[in-house]
Amino acid sequence: MSPCKILIVEDESLVAMDMTDTLKRLGYEVLPSAMYYEEALVQLDTGKPDLVLLDINLGEGKTGIDLAYVLNTKYQLPFVFVTSHSDRHTVSDAVAAQPSGYLVKPFDADDLFTSIEVAIANFAGRKGLPQAADAGVRVNDSIFIKTDRNFVKVSVEDICYLEAEHNYIFVHSSNGKHIVRSNFKDFMVNLPVEKFVRVHKSFMVRLDKVDGFSYTDISIKGHEIPLSRMYKDDFLARMNRVQ
Repeated sequence: MSPCKILIVEDESLVAMDMTDTLKRLGYEVLPSAMYYEEALVQLDTGKPDLVLLDINLGEGKTGIDLAYVLNTKYQLPFVFVTSHSDRHTVSDAVAAQPSGYLVKPFDADDLFTSIEVAIANFAGRKGLPQAADAGVRVNDSIFIKTDRNFVKVSVEDICYLEAEHNYIFVHSSNGKHIVRSNFKDFMVNLPVEKFVRVHKSFMVRLDKVDGFSYTDISIKGHEIPLSRMYKDDFLARMNRVQ
């Protein structure tokens, strides 16, 4: 399980340093901050953040609002405007850029934490994902799964198989097990469906994680997963294509 990776775009270095310290204490991973529009573009391409904290005023040149439109169109990332301005004109311009949150300076650690978690949930709502807060939020190559306190990041590449039980799915990954309130149909919106196959009414497996199989069972990292008659032919056909 990896922490949410955050990029700060802020032209005041002391403010950026303070935010970085706070975010690290809250358990997030923080990329080197960017002060200007062009510098932020470089960090977006190289650092691949999961969320951006974005100041509206970035000194000379293009503003945070200019960058916001790029985040929406090219990168499709959640972002929170962080600014000392709350006048109607600024707020109106900011809302038009469709942020996932808006945080007014000064703020404390609780405000920052809440803004980030709400932004991730809002971003899922904007994408129109079914049961977004429960089924998970896909950002880049990871899924953010809702827990009691916040969202946790799970790499899609680490997911080995899914186990359904009543209204819940257990996500078994290389780094542990996570539980999410959802069903296969809704949860698979977040995953590359061509890499997964149903093998039982309660199980889906990732094809490239299969270590071995028989006509009744599938082995993945020491775990035995039942292969039912209903899904056996599809599984065998898909495995043949993998080979």
